[in-house]
Formats: sequence, structure tokens, C-alpha cells
Amino acid sequence: MSKTLNEIKRIPDLLKKADQITSQNYKQQNILFVGCGSSYNIGYIASEIYKKHGLISNVVTAGKILATKNYPVSSVAFLLSRTGESTETIEAAKKLNENGIQTVAVTCDSKSPLVKCCDEHITFDFAYEKSVVMTGSFVIILHSLLNMIKKIPLVENSKTILEDSIHLIDSIDLNKYNHFVFLGYDEFYGLSKEGALKLQEMALQNVEFHEPLEYRHGPRSTLDKNTLVIIQSKDTEYEKELAEELSNSGAGVTYIGKNGDINIPYSEGFEAPLRMIPVLLIGYEKAVNEKLNPDKPKNLTKSVKL
Repeated sequence: MSKTLNEIKRIPDLLKKADQITSQNYKQQNILFVGCGSSYNIGYIASEIYKKHGLISNVVTAGKILATKNYPVSSVAFLLSRTGESTETIEAAKKLNENGIQTVAVTCDSKSPLVKCCDEHITFDFAYEKSVVMTGSFVIILHSLLNMIKKIPLVENSKTILEDSIHLIDSIDLNKYNHFVFLGYDEFYGLSKEGALKLQEMALQNVEFHEPLEYRHGPRSTLDKNTLVIIQSKDTEYEKELAEELSNSGAGVTYIGKNGDINIPYSEGFEAPLRMIPVLLIGYEKAVNEKLNPDKPKNLTKSVKL
């Protein structure tokens, strides 16, 4: 089995292990999430949900900290990196430490350079990935960050969603699509950004991400029968109407929400990790259809080392 596919299919087992981890309570602090690529997207999603539940939170790319020397006001910074080897994230951690900000490494390698340069660490060695593209570990790290403010069991639901996603994708002719559009609000905007990245990394596709109703205001100009729109819905009537409208225009639509193509009711964002499962599988299957090797994506390495 492909390394990438294996790491997607083991998500239920990883979630079970993640639920056994306990971490310090950071609820009363001013939290900053820092990362690059998919790790930044985790921080974006987590920050949106943290703010929604009354916490003070912000997110920034590690590269921006280095390039602009702008250190957002915070008392603790979570440095997110699957491998713990991304140069920009490591250097950002050092800069934050120099400015008196407590740093916490969040990674899947407890022996990584990032862990060594941060004050504290939260590690998920059991979720270490052999694949280049971040898949299952994205789900586990995001879920664990959300567990810090409210514990929601996802293991059993993840098994169902994994099976449902496989069946759904089997029913979609991915060969006809060469344009993938991801739509979502707030934390789901971050999910949409990550979904677009997965299709870009694994399958080299033309991708976009927008807020749902904003899609009508310009971006829709490139919609056609070769477009697959993935809507991460908050179960609003507006989003349901948009899905029907785009489908009637001839595009393919996958609606992720209550009673949708993948049934995941909106639950204040805590279900967000589950919503990545069908997207990861779409990215993988599209890559295979394009006769690409998801384990060896073009021009990419597991970590960006400078």
C-alpha cells in the first residue's frame, strides 16, 4: 500500500492514541500559532476556533516573523511542524524566545531540532509519517489542539467517515475534473486552504479557495463542467442554495455538512479534523488517476531546510 494512503487510513487509530495525551492548560494565555504550509493551516483553523470560544489567539507564518521582524503580542507561541525540522519555524522559535515569549514545539518527532530550541513540547511520535505530504498527522495535531479547550471524541465517527468517503469517491469520475474549488467560512476557510494545497501537492491540479458566497463575486468566471467544488458547510441555507446553484451550472459539487454527501454536522468547529478525511482521499485518488505517485510529489520534500 502507498505510504500516503496508509497514513490516511490509520487516522482512526491515531485519533485514539491522541486522546490519551494530556497537556498543560493554556486557556488563560495570549496564544500565538506559528507554522509553514500545512502546519500554518492547522494554526489558522485552531486560532479561529479558539477565538470563537473566548480565548485570545492569533496565527502567523514563521516566514513572516523572519522577514518582517514583526512579533505579534503573545505570552505563549505554539511552533507547529510535523517533522520539527523546518528551518523557518526553528528560526522563528529562536526569535520569539529572544523576545521573551514562551515557546512550545508541536511536532511528530520528540528528538527534532525544534523540540530542542523550544521551552516546552507536545509531541506525537506515534503519528510520524513516512510520506512527504502531510495527511493523517494534520488531523491528529489539529484534534489535539482543539482537545485543549474541549474534548470531543472523534474515533468512531472517523471510521464511518473514512468508509463513507471511500464510497463517495468511488462514485465520482475524478478523471473529468481538472479544476478544484474549496469553499468555507472561518475555520473552514482554513480547511479549504488546506484542501486546495493537498490537490496541488499530490495531484498538481488547478485549485482555488474562497468564502462560499464570495465565490459568486468574480471567481465563478472559471467554473465549468470540469470543476469540482468542495463546500465545507456550517449548515446554513445560503450554502445549501449555493451548492444547488453550482450543481445546476454543470459543475460537480461535494457538500460536506449535515445530510450532505459526507454527513458531518457543524459542531462549533470541533469536528473540523474529520472534515479533512474526504479531502485527503480526493487528493490521493486524483493523483493516482493522473498516474502520479502521491508518495513522491513533484519538487517537494518533507521539510523545507534552508
